[in-house]
Formats: sequence, structure tokens, C-alpha cells
Amino acid sequence: MASLQRFEAVEQLEAQLRRSGLDLRLSQLSNGRLSGALVTCRLGRLQLLRLQVNRRLHVAGGKPRDQRMIALSLLPHGCAPPLRAHGTPIGPEALFGLDPCVEVHLSTPEQLDLAVVMLNPSALPGWSSYQVFPDLETEAFRSNCLPIGPTCAAQLQRWLLNRLPLREELPSAGEEPPSSLGSGEDGLLPLLVEALEHGLHQRGGPSRPPARIELVKQLQHWVEEHPLEPINLESLCREGYAGRRSLILGFQEHLGMGPMAYFKLQRLHGVRRALLAARPGTVTISGLAARWGFLNPGHFARDYRRLFGELPSATLTAVGPSSFV
Repeated sequence: MASLQRFEAVEQLEAQLRRSGLDLRLSQLSNGRLSGALVTCRLGRLQLLRLQVNRRLHVAGGKPRDQRMIALSLLPHGCAPPLRAHGTPIGPEALFGLDPCVEVHLSTPEQLDLAVVMLNPSALPGWSSYQVFPDLETEAFRSNCLPIGPTCAAQLQRWLLNRLPLREELPSAGEEPPSSLGSGEDGLLPLLVEALEHGLHQRGGPSRPPARIELVKQLQHWVEEHPLEPINLESLCREGYAGRRSLILGFQEHLGMGPMAYFKLQRLHGVRRALLAARPGTVTISGLAARWGFLNPGHFARDYRRLFGELPSATLTAVGPSSFV
């Protein structure tokens, strides 16, 4: 039975994902109140998730080492700009997030509809043909992304959309699901194995990472480790051993904004987390904002409201993230 949860903030979504076994850090990249839905379902050795979000996100973090993760966009081709995994554009005809040793580094478009399958590696061998890829689990999850083509993608999308409906998509009572395949583990695994084997046939040789993505990652990690340190473009260039043009182009290509705009959003998220963790009356908004480098209260309140769709005072009096756990 699928379970549907709604959310209205990245903190709520982070908590819901943690309960599903994904400990990920989320940042909202585009302005406006965030909302969406998370559908979860467990089928034997498989755990399925479907995530819909109405704002651009950056997603980072580790993967469960005892599970294998397979992600697939559910949006039709051409409906939205592709999301980017480690700087590489990912369309709806590819499986990604496969390599368990590679951390998640995802930039999503404004509209996201994404399916994630987490499975025990022991679930695959019984369904593999063993003819071409006798060790499918090792071969398939050595790459982080596999192109699977339109036919395999359409079959998987149709099955997942049927099994992970949003409430408004639920079929009428007594209505048979459109797929002729089973609705349990034995219905999805053959489709996954076929797609993985097809992807292994289609994959090319090792590809070079997108230009400047490692520079972007390096500076993202540096700012995470120095959250309150003053930042300017020149200091970022020195830290990344890069010129201004390379730095700006890298962030524009992979995150859709310049480096200073991105790190300003990160610090707005830092204030938000501090406000949610605080008790009203024990802190001042201006004091917290100044600690994170926002010295003009009026400009801070404007930027905060533009990004999150509410004033900082509303966040301070809201239910904190401890209630999401």
C-alpha cells in the first residue's frame, strides 16, 4: 500500500526522506513557497519513492551502502529542463544514482517528478538472463548513470506511476491497473533488469566529467565547512585556484546562478535552520541574521521572504524541525 505525505518546506522533506533511509541535505534554489508530495511503498526487498516538488533544489549526501539506488525521472520528455547529476544533464530515458560509492550531487529543475527504487542486491540475480552480464549487480552499479532508451523508460515510468499514484491519480474502486505486469516485486524487477541490461549494452566508454563541476563541488564543500566565514568572489577564486570567469561559468552551468548568489541562499538556509531550532523569546532575528552575515535587517527580511515565501518572524514561531523527526 502506497503512503502519501505532503510537505511545505525543505526541512519537512529532509525528515520524510530520512525516515525512508535517505539522509540527504536539501537547499531550495528558486524563490517562492515550496510544496510537494512524497509517495512511499515497500514491496518485499524493494522500497519505492516518488517525489514531486515545485521549486528548484540542490540535493547532496551519501547513499545507503547496504542498498542499491536507482532513480528515474517521471516527467515526459521535453516537459522540463533536465536535472543534473554531478553536472551531467539527465533526461527521462536514463537510470541514474546507481554507483553506491558516489555521493548524491543533484540539481533539479523547477518542476520535479522523480522515482527512486532502493533494493537489496540479492534481488537482482534471480531475474538476470546471465547470458551477457553474469554479474549484473557489479556491472550495472559500476556506472552512476545508464541510458536505457525510450521503450524501457516508458515501461518503467508507466509501472511506477501506476504503483505510486498521488491521491488525485488513484484509480476508481474496482478499476484494474493499466499494466499487465504484476503490481508487486515480481512485476518491477523484470523491468529493472531489462533496463539495466539494455543500458549496459548502450553505454559508451568512460566520459570526461563536465567542465568545472569539480571546482563547484570543491567550493560547496569549503563553504559547508566554513559556514560563517566572510565570503567574496576574490576569496573564492583563491580557494578554488580559479579565475573569476571559470568560477562564474561553473556555478551558472551547474546551479543556474552565480557563486555569490548561491552562497547567499545557503546562508539564508542557515538562518532558517537556526530560527526553526530556536525558542521564541530566546533569540532575536536581527542577531541571528547578523551572525550569518546579513547586517541590513530590511534587506535580509526581503530576501528571506522572497526565497521562502514567509517572513523570518513566521519561521521563528513555526513548529521546529524536531517535530518532523
